[in-house]
Amino acid sequence: MAELLKKTIPGAAFDSSTRDPPPRCHPGTRLAVLARCLEFIANAIGTKKMRWVVGKAGVGKSAIMQSVADSSFSSEAPGASIFFSINGRNDGAKAVITFAYQLAASCEPYRTLIEYEITRKPSLLQSSLAAQFKKFVIEPFTHQSLLDSVRRVLIIIDGLDECDKSHTQHELLQLISNYCSTYPSSPIVWLIASRPEPHITSFFAQDTVKAVYEKEEILVDSDEAREDVEKYLRDELTRIQYEFSLNPQLQWPLEQDLWILANASGGLFVYADTVIKYVGDRTFGNPTSQLNDVLKVIDAHPLPNVSRDEHPMARLDVLYAQILSKVPGRIMVNTRRILLGLILNPGKEFRRPDDPDYNFLVFCNWLGMTCDDAYAAIRHLLSVLDAPPRNEADRRMLGSFHKSFIDYISDFTRSGFSCDIEHEAYQLGVECTLRILGPIPGGIDVGDTNLSIRGPVSTQVGFLTPGSGTGANIWLSWPFGEETNWPNHMMRLKLYRLAVATAVEGIRKGEPAFCTEFCIRLVTSQFDCYIMHHFPYRELQNVVFASFLFYSYAVEMLKL
Repeated sequence: MAELLKKTIPGAAFDSSTRDPPPRCHPGTRLAVLARCLEFIANAIGTKKMRWVVGKAGVGKSAIMQSVADSSFSSEAPGASIFFSINGRNDGAKAVITFAYQLAASCEPYRTLIEYEITRKPSLLQSSLAAQFKKFVIEPFTHQSLLDSVRRVLIIIDGLDECDKSHTQHELLQLISNYCSTYPSSPIVWLIASRPEPHITSFFAQDTVKAVYEKEEILVDSDEAREDVEKYLRDELTRIQYEFSLNPQLQWPLEQDLWILANASGGLFVYADTVIKYVGDRTFGNPTSQLNDVLKVIDAHPLPNVSRDEHPMARLDVLYAQILSKVPGRIMVNTRRILLGLILNPGKEFRRPDDPDYNFLVFCNWLGMTCDDAYAAIRHLLSVLDAPPRNEADRRMLGSFHKSFIDYISDFTRSGFSCDIEHEAYQLGVECTLRILGPIPGGIDVGDTNLSIRGPVSTQVGFLTPGSGTGANIWLSWPFGEETNWPNHMMRLKLYRLAVATAVEGIRKGEPAFCTEFCIRLVTSQFDCYIMHHFPYRELQNVVFASFLFYSYAVEMLKL
């Protein structure tokens, strides 16, 4: 057993002191999810003995798995658990030996079997995952009569996506799914939790795998999650009030402040937990002041004298930084453009619920990014971004699962992402607008199609007149036929309208990049009619008048 212990993942078990105190579900929360998991463990039969608990970063998967482990493991029932973590508990090559050691510690007949195998063949401890799985899992639980009395064995794997190599993650899943399908009478039940990383999601999408598992998705924005987060916040703030001896006669926090916290948290437990850890931090010792800091962050007020490590969202920032660090440098350029595009939200077109055309397909064409490049750019961020499948990109838009991620990358003091993100996003918008409008200075003729142009907050600016061009010069990075149903001429029209709307808004704001002869000529010549209160008449007059004065001054100077 001593030799076996040396080959395990240190501190990976559910009751390891390394993880103390581990995350657990707050009393009275996650009741339905826990009940479903425990019912599955008790009653799983046949081939379907694997349950995949999947959810975005920070939804509380580890707390759920810990609570299940606390409820399920006992001295009478053999079981094993691995809580993977990038902080030193991520060696997937040691996974099977870790299971074996824990099972041996809780089951005497099993210990006898594997001690015999290791004595007979010591090289097993250096063998492949497949060889170890055969000797330590398949053979003991399917071919040995000594274990016939074992009715149920639970093996928990949490944070599979944090296992150090994706191919190791895949191999573990393949070994487990093959075992479930080949040995339906096995007493082992598997509970596996992970983020929805693409390679893991693809594995579970296979028809052969669907027959051996059930899916438990932990949603960020479900009513149940929101209610649980609100209960957690309310209970924990009450505890803080008591522990810091705040005046019990005064309501703290105010109900409206609690509502602000709950609304900002949504169903994201890591956000709520970050708030509680900061407000109740004894290093600062001033919950009222700390709560006010959090409310300022939610309201987008800067905290100029607060370091990155002392920021109210510091614990959440560590999570987001770790996720962003997984993006390979060679594709970060495209990832950056997509994130800037989400912040820029040009013309407010891409995220407007009442616009049937807002979607990821338009967004990618606006950025000039191919389908493959776009999905490669967001592949490592799917634990924080909500991306439509390729065949739904013409109906859905990319978005952040929680506003806190966009807040994080927008704040340079927290993320270091951009020292002037608004300007960088603005420059991207200018680049995309002029790339689209440049080849078609005379506009495009689209027949009887609706040519209305809308500005911010769905305000109608006017109607375009049919131009002289066909729009064929507008390059499409993601054209018709690549898993979409949008005709190319409709996509070009959408991009043209979006670019014109952005130019009009730029002129209205007096932005130099759009107050040019090219943009002014386009705006003044391409509209058939204007909406008086929304079209930038005055701004155009000011620009033209200023240009006239400059021209007149230049002429006078030349005369001298």
